[in-house]
This record gives sequence, structure tokens and C-alpha cells, in this order.
Amino acid sequence: MAQWRLIRQGADYEALSKEYGIDPVVLRIMRNRGITKPEQIEEYLHGTIEVCDKTEGFADMDLAVSYLMSLKECNHGIRIIGDYDIDGVCSTAILYKGLKAYGLQVDYAIPHRVLDGYGINVSLVERAWEDGIRTIVTCDNGISAFEALDRAVELGIQVIVTDHHEIRKEDADGEQREKFPKAYALINPKREENNLSFTEICGAYVAYKLVVRLLTSEGLLEQSEELHKELRVLAAFATIGDVMPLIKENRTLVKYGLQHMKDCTNTGLKALIWANHLWDKEIKAYTVGFVLGPCLNAKGRLESAEQSLELLLCNDRTEAENKALELVQTNKERKELTDAGVERAIALVKERYFNDKIIVLYLDHCHESIAGIIAGRVRETFYKPTWIFTDGQDGIKGSGRSVDAYDMNKGLCRCEDLLTHYGGHRLAAGASLPKENLEALRCRLNEDADLTEEDLTEVIRIDVDMPFGYAGERLLQELNLLEPFGKNNEKPIFAQSNVIFLRGRIFGAKNNVASFRIKDKSGAFFELKYFGDIPAFNRYLDEKYGEGSAAALYAGEGTFNMSVIYNPDLNTYNGKTEIQLIMKAYR
Repeated sequence: MAQWRLIRQGADYEALSKEYGIDPVVLRIMRNRGITKPEQIEEYLHGTIEVCDKTEGFADMDLAVSYLMSLKECNHGIRIIGDYDIDGVCSTAILYKGLKAYGLQVDYAIPHRVLDGYGINVSLVERAWEDGIRTIVTCDNGISAFEALDRAVELGIQVIVTDHHEIRKEDADGEQREKFPKAYALINPKREENNLSFTEICGAYVAYKLVVRLLTSEGLLEQSEELHKELRVLAAFATIGDVMPLIKENRTLVKYGLQHMKDCTNTGLKALIWANHLWDKEIKAYTVGFVLGPCLNAKGRLESAEQSLELLLCNDRTEAENKALELVQTNKERKELTDAGVERAIALVKERYFNDKIIVLYLDHCHESIAGIIAGRVRETFYKPTWIFTDGQDGIKGSGRSVDAYDMNKGLCRCEDLLTHYGGHRLAAGASLPKENLEALRCRLNEDADLTEEDLTEVIRIDVDMPFGYAGERLLQELNLLEPFGKNNEKPIFAQSNVIFLRGRIFGAKNNVASFRIKDKSGAFFELKYFGDIPAFNRYLDEKYGEGSAAALYAGEGTFNMSVIYNPDLNTYNGKTEIQLIMKAYR
């Protein structure tokens, strides 16, 4: 069971409240997120979008811009090679729109997940050569494409790499040094040679920085406010979709992007919002991460991401709406496949691998594109680093999702001899290998994993131990100042002890919502909603308080004392807004 841990950050919150005119609870939450200094508070509350246009400090940025500028007069063809996920599609769209606005001749290629695999490869390089292309710009990939870029050098193709993934290291004279592929320019925030104050940005944001630097060099960005807004929105969309930390300039960018997602000039994004029946609703980070983003991802998972890119590049409203509806349908099919795969994977873990610290599974007849989603759901179920492998074109391919205590990319580095390809981040990675090496990989990953029981126990960090009655409408309005919520800026979590559960009822089309009448320690009564695993909650009551306790609760005869973790929220229905309390966990 998860540990509950109340975050305790000391400060004079009453004095801060008077200084900033904000409720002490809001300031306490900000401090829990590391926002402590006056300049940090100012940036968090009032950060301006201009900070996102700063491009200084990137190694090779000037080199790349100078080279691209030299191509303008010679009418030289450029090919963008992106990737098939949200970040890859958005970064390709940003580069395509930006380079064309500068006056360059440009086209694109999106790798097919099954036929090409991740990012630039030898085949794509050779295809570019056959098409007369002599310059390639990658986005969201390329930093580990050693073989492909060697081939580009052989053919005389210049490559500019824009990427944000981890950079490999090699031992040189007893020191670990960065290992780069051969490229004309390598723009990556993770490079040690950079001089950046913030490096955790997605591939689309890296591409945006390059385009901003290029267009600004001749004053073109200032001449097109609408293009500038659109490129920012696309970078923000990708920042959410690629689960980047929503802190510092990322948070400022996303805040701006969410505000302008409906009024930017991207016809495709507007159509996607319309197709999901969201035009009259507020677009939040959750909306992008769990509704709009998966639709853009779906084609790249099951078919070709070029259709998603075409949506972002489409200028005809009717055509865009048709494309968007198709993406929504594809995402529905992807969800069904994912649910079936998750069910199989969880059963397999319980049957064979429950005691492993690192879960490594092979699922036959599973579409490789949903392996990462399944891995994430299995990771959430067991709170263990999880790999899901399935059949690929050559051997097997897998995606992994990790927990905070385990660096998945480093784990792969120690198994390099078993793999044909690998790469990724600390918390998410991908790998390919011969099928006969899978058991050896599972064993070695588990043998090398220095993970304790504490490392594999989820910790729920509680922001404030707050009575239900304190969650008034004014506080909830001020909590909106903390938006957008996401990685490293999570939605606040509150707790209350000595809660008496008096009665309950179950409702919803699938009986998947519960509402409980409760009484707090002050004697006040409230309604508490629950959207979680209701059968598990009922079993907990029966195990803790005796058989028949759950039945007694739903009969209105409850006297069960528990502590709960909850979120307060404002819910508007039929024009009426009211506060609702949502239970997230109990014990």
C-alpha cells in the first residue's frame, strides 16, 4: 500500500499571504513545489511568454542558423525527419512552417513505427539522397543515430540534429565523455557544452528555439504575430504530450499555449478540439495530455503519423474536420487494444513475475505501438519499472516506463551487449533485441537493480492537512493560479483524518461512481465522490471493519472512521456551479 507523507515546509505563511494577497494554503502549495524566492514566485504567478523566445546558450545554434541562411539563395532542398509521437509530429510541423516562412525549400518524412522504427535511419538517409536532398534537419531524434549519420557523411548529406534525448557517454582515458554522431550541427539542451539555466525541454521546443533564432535574424518573426502564436501553441502542446516538467519556462509556455489553443491559426488543432466536443469547454493540460494528445498519437501508433502531421498542416476547415474525426476513431480503436493488452500483462505478472523488481514481459500478437502505454499502466498497478516487448520487424521491440528511484536509460546502458538498439530518458525508454536475449535481459536488469522495498513503494505526498470546510469557492478560484498542472507541478493533494462514513450510493452508466455522506471531526456533514476502484473499497471495508460493513454503508448504517486524501473542485452542471470533494485514496 502507498505511503502517505505530509510535506512540511516551514515559513510565515500569514505574512506571505498579506504580501502577495493570496491564501496561505496556496502559498504553502507553491513552497511545496520549490517556489520559495521572490523572483521564483513572480515567475510562477506572472511569467511572461518572452522568456520562451530566448535562444542563447545552445551549442551549435549559431552554426545551424548560419548554414540554413546560406541555403536561402541557392534554392537548396531540405528534408525534415521527425518522429511518430506527439513531440515528433509537433516538432516537424514547427520546423516545416518556420523554415518555409523563412523562404527555404523544405519537405518532410515521418518514420513508420513498424517499417522504419524510431527516428532517422540508413534507409531514410538513402531515400533522401535518391530524392536529391543534400540537407536533413532532424527533430526529436538523431542524437543516437550513429549508423544513419555515418551514411549521410558517406553520401555528402549535411545533417542538423535537433533533439532533446539523453546523450550517450563513452569511456575515454578513464573519463566519461559525450559520444556524438557525425553531424554538421547538434542542438540538444542536454549537451555539456551548453550554457543554459533550464534543460528539460521537449523536441518541439528545441525546434521552436531554432526557428525563432532563424526568423528573428531577419526580423521575420515580428512581422507575423499569428505564426509566432501558432508555433508557441504547437510547442506547448508537445510539452504536455511528451510529459515534460511543467516548471520554469515550460510552465510559462504551456500556460500561454492553453490560453491560445482555440484562437491560434492552426485549423487542424481547432478541428481536433471540435471533434472531441470540447469547443465550449476550457482546455487544460489534462485535456491535451489525456484527450487531444492521444488522438494525435493514435495514427502513429497503429498506422502512419503522417496523417497526424497533415492535420496540423491542413488549412481547409472541412478537410481538417474529416481528418480529426478519423483520428478520434483511431484513438478509440487504440484504447480497446490497450485495455486488452493491460489485462493480459497484469495477469502474466501475477502468474510468473510478481517477485521481480524490474518487470520484463513479452506479449505476442500485441501491436508494438501500444507497448509503452501498457508498460505505463502495469507500472502504475505494481509500482515497479516495467518493460513490455512484442514482435518487431527484426527481433523484438519494447518500451519501458519507470519509477522515480530507477534510471531506465542507465539500466539499458549496462545491457548494451544484449541489445540491437536502445535509447530514451530516465523514466521512459525503448529497446530492440533478438528474442533469444530477452530472458538474459530480464535476469540482468533484475540482478543490477539496487532497489529497496522503499524504492518500490509509491509515496503520496500530501500538500496540506485541510478540513473540508476550508475548501470554499474563493480558495478554489485562487488554486487556479497554480495551473497548469502536470509533471513537477501536480494538482494539489489534501488530506483529512477522522472522517466518518455514514452512507453511500453507487451510480453511473457502469456503476463506476460512488457518493458518500460523511461527517468530519467538527461535526459538519459533506458529500464525498469517488471515481476509483469501488469493489476494492468495499473489500477494504469488509476486511477492516468486518464482513457486511460495505453492505451496511450502502444501507445508510455506516459508522466507519477513516482518513482520506481528496481534491476539492468546482463543478458546473446545468448552469449551476458547486463545490465537490473527490476522494483519491483512503485508509
